[in-house]
Amino acid sequence: MLAAAADDHQVLYRPIDLPSLTVALTADGAATVCDTAGPIDVTAVAPVVLFGFPAAEHGLRALARRAYLQNPVDAGLVADDKAATAELLGRAGVPQVPTTVVAFDESHAAAAAAAIGYPVVVKRTHGAQGGWVRRAADAGELAAALTEFAPEGPSALVLQPEIVEFRGRTLRVIVTGGRPVAASLRTAAGEEWRSNVARGASQEIVTPSDEENELARAAVAALGLRHGGVDVLRTTAGPRVLEVNACPDVTSMVPLLPDLPATVLRACLP
Repeated sequence: MLAAAADDHQVLYRPIDLPSLTVALTADGAATVCDTAGPIDVTAVAPVVLFGFPAAEHGLRALARRAYLQNPVDAGLVADDKAATAELLGRAGVPQVPTTVVAFDESHAAAAAAAIGYPVVVKRTHGAQGGWVRRAADAGELAAALTEFAPEGPSALVLQPEIVEFRGRTLRVIVTGGRPVAASLRTAAGEEWRSNVARGASQEIVTPSDEENELARAAVAALGLRHGGVDVLRTTAGPRVLEVNACPDVTSMVPLLPDLPATVLRACLP
């Protein structure tokens, strides 16, 4: 998507192979960053998902010495972590869905869920496109969710109440360059309650309220991001942040907003 926009606007670009990033440090501390295509010499780096690529984190830190990273490394890592995101949003006073973080322990999770009140939504701290997110209507379903999560290894758990008045829907607001530039209302398909497009959800372009736009802008700023996608739920108490994504999938929005890639591309450049 961004590559096509770069071609259209005659912006030179170089794909970076995150899994193969290596950093070579000399005795005087100079750093050379390479991937399978060789040394990387760029002036700006578009947002990327860092979770799952531990060496890439160090590679991007080294690149940041001489290149503009649209999303700083630390901000991207926080956005990839749902628990860390909730903590920073809370510190900044950004209204969000009430969130409880507990150890990966059935008794701790059960106690938290009982305090929240069923149904609850339980998540691993990392995951995308609705993966490792489950709805639990009772203690048995909560235990089953933890059993499904266990093979993925250690993780804290995030528990939230289900916002029943907006069940199966989310408002996705794209913020780039410090301003909201696009938004879509996503609606889950059939019996699916998660409103991820990757899981079959439909979406329509909408105009958020001023309050929703400001909420999204504040959420991205609280995490230190320059580009992000904010999932907002409309509640009886007003809009609330559900999650923040440092590298939101905007590809599905392009058929509805053809100029969106160019808008994001321009914001990627220093």
